[in-house]
Amino acid sequence: MTNHNDSFRFDGTEEQFSEEQDLALQAAVLAVDFPKRLERLHEVSGLTWAAFARAIGVDPKLVHRWRNGVEPRGWAMHALFRFAARMPGGMAILVTESFQMSFFKEDS
Repeated sequence: MTNHNDSFRFDGTEEQFSEEQDLALQAAVLAVDFPKRLERLHEVSGLTWAAFARAIGVDPKLVHRWRNGVEPRGWAMHALFRFAARMPGGMAILVTESFQMSFFKEDS
């Protein structure tokens, strides 16, 4: 199973989350249409559902639960967001615009 602590994007660059971004992930409220967004993220990844789960670092049964409307929590949510952040356009697919704006705001 993939280690959910990996810190590299699909393009090979290292990802850096600020402390504020990390806290935002923990407090994130997912969109009402989260299962559809998850389906879209899966499509864009080009992976099978099992490979998608491995890439996130979770059990495929958990991804199946997400597809049926159960929201990810704790480290699993964090792992999902880290996966989405590594995919081109992944965060735009997964979260609402208002969250994206707070997540990607520049540090002062």
